[in-house]
Amino acid sequence: MRKRFEYKTVIIEPKGFWGNKYDPADIDKVLNQYGNDGWELVTAESKEYGGTFYGVIYTFKREL
Repeated sequence: MRKRFEYKTVIIEPKGFWGNKYDPADIDKVLNQYGNDGWELVTAESKEYGGTFYGVIYTFKREL
């Protein structure tokens, strides 16, 4: 029998007045929460448009 997976995409956006602040502890908290729920991180890529940074897109998967 073939393995089956489900996927989840999460965007973590920067905070602060100019939208340029990240707290690594906050990111770890989110990533650990998904990991504890059985999600495995597959990819992470920055979300940019026209040279402006809008956040990081994280894609997770877990086996059904």
